[in-house]
Amino acid sequence: MNVLSLASITLEELQNLMKSCALPTFRAKQILDWRNKGILELDAMKNVPNQVKEVLQEHTQVQALKLVSKQKSNDGTRKYLFALQRENQSLKHIETVLIPEQERGTVCISSQAGCVLDCPFCHTGTQKFEGNLTAAEIVAQVLAVKADLLADPMDEDLHSQVTHIVYMGMGEPLANEIEVFKSLDLLMAEDYLHLSRRRITLSTSGLVPQIERLGKDSPVNLAISLHTAINEKRNTLVPINQKHDLNSLRKSLNTYPLAKSRHITLEYVMLKGINDSQEDLDALIRFVNPERERVNLIRFNTYPGSDFQGSATNVTDNFAKSLISKGIRATVRRSRGDDIMAACGQLKTAKSGK
Repeated sequence: MNVLSLASITLEELQNLMKSCALPTFRAKQILDWRNKGILELDAMKNVPNQVKEVLQEHTQVQALKLVSKQKSNDGTRKYLFALQRENQSLKHIETVLIPEQERGTVCISSQAGCVLDCPFCHTGTQKFEGNLTAAEIVAQVLAVKADLLADPMDEDLHSQVTHIVYMGMGEPLANEIEVFKSLDLLMAEDYLHLSRRRITLSTSGLVPQIERLGKDSPVNLAISLHTAINEKRNTLVPINQKHDLNSLRKSLNTYPLAKSRHITLEYVMLKGINDSQEDLDALIRFVNPERERVNLIRFNTYPGSDFQGSATNVTDNFAKSLISKGIRATVRRSRGDDIMAACGQLKTAKSGK
């Protein structure tokens, strides 16, 4: 029998638990009020009687994650290393990143321990795949960051609340489809964080059938790890392309449901001598549907042992200018947290080796 996790338990499930233990059902709402603030420490739930806390201790998994370490970047970014609290398994570790800005606080969450896709320029891809996260372990990352911000707020010029979620941490979210979809339902649920789907972005390397199901089930903002619009190159840079090539990806993007004034983001890491030639630019211009998509050019964030180099700044800037001249929305993403290995493509748990 699966044990309910306090991180993911619903109001109805908690009310049923209260009933089965002859406790008032209104306690369920009190408990979830604490949980939704990020508070999972039972001792911190001041208006919850000890009898109720004992029931939670006995019948639920109170903590899905254990904080191992926290690092702070010079730009305010925070990186968290968590151990998964699983019975009868060696502890697995994941990383989560908080990216604070003036107007928002974005949590970058992981959906797998390691990654199965082996994209050669991504540090996470060099880590052995250790398994899928449960929905509870996915949403618990958000709760843990919320708790940390309560205890350790950001400086005055940065946001100290969680306002946005991006599935851009360790792993391929759509390779863990069932649990990721459950986690999306939780994050948007009225009795949970009640986030708008406009505040959630899921990034995928291009698992076409799963993209189509995401569009039907939970059409949140979509980001595609594109990195090249040339099939032969993408077979190497993003190996899933060998199964779902650019033609099938193009068809799925054409039909993905978009909210008003929203666009799919095409992520493109600029790699020197790999995908930054005029041929690459021309292919990218041909691939993009300007009415439905925007291009986010990403500076390559290096890591130990990498054979790749980032494109020169002027090359990246010229890419952006050329795209814009063709009527394509294009931006150059500013790296955040690279001094603590928390930037795009740098996540890899130290516990898994170097």
